[in-house]
Amino acid sequence: MIYFQDESGVYAYDETQVAAGLGVGKAAMTPEEVESHINPPKTEDQIREEWKAARSAAVEAIKVTTLAGNTFDGDEISQGRMARAISSMEDADSVVWVLADNSVIQATKAELKEALRLAGSAQAAIWVLP
Repeated sequence: MIYFQDESGVYAYDETQVAAGLGVGKAAMTPEEVESHINPPKTEDQIREEWKAARSAAVEAIKVTTLAGNTFDGDEISQGRMARAISSMEDADSVVWVLADNSVIQATKAELKEALRLAGSAQAAIWVLP
Protein backbone atom coordinates (compact mmCIF):
# COMPACT_ATOMS: atom_id res chain seq x y z
CA MET A 1 0.00 0.00 0.00
CA ILE A 2 1.04 3.57 -0.68
CA TYR A 3 -0.31 6.20 1.64
CA PHE A 4 -1.31 9.70 0.67
CA GLN A 5 -2.47 12.56 2.81
CA ASP A 6 -4.14 15.78 1.85
CA GLU A 7 -6.26 18.31 3.71
CA SER A 8 -9.22 15.93 3.81
CA GLY A 9 -7.47 12.87 5.22
CA VAL A 10 -5.05 10.04 4.74
CA TYR A 11 -5.47 7.65 1.80
CA ALA A 12 -4.07 4.25 0.86
CA TYR A 13 -3.49 3.12 -2.72
CA ASP A 14 -2.69 -0.36 -3.95
CA GLU A 15 0.65 -0.26 -5.83
CA THR A 16 -0.93 -1.73 -8.97
CA GLN A 17 -3.52 1.04 -9.02
CA VAL A 18 -0.83 3.68 -8.65
CA ALA A 19 1.22 2.07 -11.46
CA ALA A 20 -1.86 2.06 -13.69
CA GLY A 21 -2.60 5.68 -12.80
CA LEU A 22 -6.00 4.75 -11.48
CA GLY A 23 -7.71 6.67 -8.71
CA VAL A 24 -10.19 3.93 -7.97
CA GLY A 25 -9.69 2.12 -4.72
CA LYS A 26 -8.79 5.34 -2.99
CA ALA A 27 -9.90 4.76 0.58
CA ALA A 28 -9.94 7.32 3.33
CA MET A 29 -7.95 6.20 6.38
CA THR A 30 -7.55 7.75 9.76
CA PRO A 31 -4.02 8.34 11.05
CA GLU A 32 -4.68 5.55 13.57
CA GLU A 33 -5.49 3.13 10.74
CA VAL A 34 -2.33 4.09 8.90
CA GLU A 35 -0.31 3.63 12.10
CA SER A 36 -1.84 0.21 12.79
CA HIS A 37 -1.08 -0.86 9.22
CA ILE A 38 2.52 0.37 9.31
CA ASN A 39 3.09 -0.79 12.90
CA PRO A 40 0.65 -3.65 13.47
CA PRO A 41 -0.29 -4.47 17.06
CA LYS A 42 2.13 -6.86 18.76
CA THR A 43 1.19 -10.48 19.13
CA GLU A 44 0.88 -12.12 22.54
CA ASP A 45 4.16 -13.94 21.84
CA GLN A 46 5.95 -10.67 21.00
CA ILE A 47 4.61 -9.02 24.15
CA ARG A 48 5.71 -11.99 26.27
CA GLU A 49 9.20 -12.06 24.72
CA GLU A 50 9.62 -8.32 25.33
CA TRP A 51 8.50 -8.79 28.93
CA LYS A 52 10.94 -11.68 29.39
CA ALA A 53 13.80 -9.56 28.03
CA ALA A 54 12.87 -6.71 30.38
CA ARG A 55 12.66 -9.19 33.27
CA SER A 56 16.13 -10.55 32.47
CA ALA A 57 17.55 -7.03 32.42
CA ALA A 58 15.89 -6.28 35.76
CA VAL A 59 17.35 -9.45 37.31
CA GLU A 60 20.81 -8.55 35.98
CA ALA A 61 20.50 -5.15 37.69
CA ILE A 62 19.56 -6.44 41.18
CA LYS A 63 21.59 -4.86 43.96
CA VAL A 64 20.89 -5.53 47.65
CA THR A 65 22.13 -3.83 50.80
CA THR A 66 22.61 -5.79 54.00
CA LEU A 67 22.06 -4.49 57.53
CA ALA A 68 25.81 -3.90 57.73
CA GLY A 69 25.42 -1.38 54.89
CA ASN A 70 27.24 -3.41 52.24
CA THR A 71 25.72 -3.45 48.74
CA PHE A 72 26.03 -6.74 46.88
CA ASP A 73 25.29 -7.59 43.25
CA GLY A 74 22.17 -9.76 43.30
CA ASP A 75 21.97 -11.11 39.74
CA GLU A 76 21.68 -14.86 39.19
CA ILE A 77 25.41 -15.43 38.76
CA SER A 78 26.14 -13.56 41.99
CA GLN A 79 23.43 -15.52 43.79
CA GLY A 80 25.12 -18.75 42.65
CA ARG A 81 28.48 -17.52 43.91
CA MET A 82 26.96 -16.60 47.26
CA ALA A 83 25.26 -19.98 47.55
CA ARG A 84 28.50 -21.84 46.77
CA ALA A 85 30.45 -19.78 49.29
CA ILE A 86 27.80 -20.25 51.98
CA SER A 87 27.66 -24.01 51.45
CA SER A 88 31.40 -24.39 51.97
CA MET A 89 31.76 -22.03 54.96
CA GLU A 90 31.62 -22.73 58.67
CA ASP A 91 29.47 -20.35 60.72
CA ALA A 92 32.46 -18.34 61.99
CA ASP A 93 34.19 -18.16 58.58
CA SER A 94 34.52 -15.12 56.37
CA VAL A 95 35.62 -14.76 52.78
CA VAL A 96 37.05 -11.93 50.70
CA TRP A 97 34.14 -10.51 48.68
CA VAL A 98 33.94 -7.84 45.99
CA LEU A 99 30.86 -5.65 46.46
CA ALA A 100 28.72 -3.99 43.79
CA ASP A 101 30.91 -0.85 43.90
CA ASN A 102 34.06 -2.99 43.51
CA SER A 103 35.18 -2.40 47.09
CA VAL A 104 36.47 -5.46 48.91
CA ILE A 105 35.28 -6.72 52.30
CA GLN A 106 35.58 -9.77 54.52
CA ALA A 107 32.03 -11.13 54.20
CA THR A 108 30.79 -13.43 56.93
CA LYS A 109 28.62 -16.43 56.23
CA ALA A 110 25.73 -14.67 57.97
CA GLU A 111 26.04 -11.57 55.78
CA LEU A 112 26.26 -13.64 52.59
CA LYS A 113 23.13 -15.53 53.65
CA GLU A 114 21.36 -12.21 54.25
CA ALA A 115 22.45 -10.88 50.84
CA LEU A 116 21.37 -14.12 49.15
CA ARG A 117 17.94 -13.98 50.84
CA LEU A 118 17.48 -10.34 49.79
CA ALA A 119 18.56 -11.04 46.20
CA GLY A 120 16.28 -14.07 45.96
CA SER A 121 13.35 -12.03 47.25
CA ALA A 122 14.09 -9.23 44.78
CA GLN A 123 14.23 -11.72 41.92
CA ALA A 124 11.00 -13.41 43.01
CA ALA A 125 9.25 -10.02 43.06
CA ILE A 126 10.07 -9.38 39.39
CA TRP A 127 9.91 -12.95 38.09
CA VAL A 128 6.17 -13.57 37.72
CA LEU A 129 4.29 -12.16 34.74
CA PRO A 130 1.88 -9.47 36.01
